[in-house]
Amino acid sequence: MPLLSIIIANYNKESYVRECLDSVLNQTYKHLEVIIFDDCSTDDSFRIIKEYEEKYLGVIKGISHPVNRGAARTRHEAILQANGEYITTLDSDDYYYDPRKLEKEMELIFQYKEQTGKDIIAFSNIVLVKGDKTLISVWGNPGNIKEGKVLDEIITRNCMIPRDFIMKREAYFAVGGYDSRFPIYEDWDLKIRLAAKYEFYFTGINGTAYRRHGTGLSSIPVSRNMSWLKKVFKKNVDLVAKDRKKEATRAIRNFIKVCKENHGNRDKMVGTRFFKR
Repeated sequence: MPLLSIIIANYNKESYVRECLDSVLNQTYKHLEVIIFDDCSTDDSFRIIKEYEEKYLGVIKGISHPVNRGAARTRHEAILQANGEYITTLDSDDYYYDPRKLEKEMELIFQYKEQTGKDIIAFSNIVLVKGDKTLISVWGNPGNIKEGKVLDEIITRNCMIPRDFIMKREAYFAVGGYDSRFPIYEDWDLKIRLAAKYEFYFTGINGTAYRRHGTGLSSIPVSRNMSWLKKVFKKNVDLVAKDRKKEATRAIRNFIKVCKENHGNRDKMVGTRFFKR
């Protein structure tokens, strides 16, 4: 049973970090380590993290940096310290919705490796919840969950964008890891590069509860939000086949237009068909 490293970035999430860590510890897949990197929190987060580290020695490792450096660098430094053959990420204000989440994804990875000899990336669905865990919606549906070679859909944001998926640690480094130049959409940038090299497959279960509490992308001014989205797309558009670049560019322009019209409401964007297969 391979070791799985769970990478958690934390910044001022004292209200949620216990629930996050408890959901990891309650997973049915037990051969894991948790590396939680605190990005210079000013609340009581790191004290709670150290409390868990002391209670679960050898399983949870808490790290703190004296200067705030952002999500990309924080996750990257945690991954550098990971010992697992496989890695996954989780935000400290989110939690695992299904205790089988990691087990199902690892099973899928083993299945494809045995059948095809390929290393794949395994993901589950996402449940959107409010800060108090009240259900908002389920992110993916049969019409917008795509599997296999999903570069075209990922780069045009034309599907449910997977998150908190499991991949080989070497896959992360093979595509260059997080790009710390991006203060937002750094995760989308990584997913685009992963999708250019690896296939993504879906477990069929709801895996992660993603909290919407007004401090994420939706709280950032639309102009800044879309500016960084354009920069990520421009960086990666050459990964798309030459005969489809123009169509991809039109698709992302249409996506941005609709986002602006809806004031950046990403829930309305999921599954919108801008890019033809």
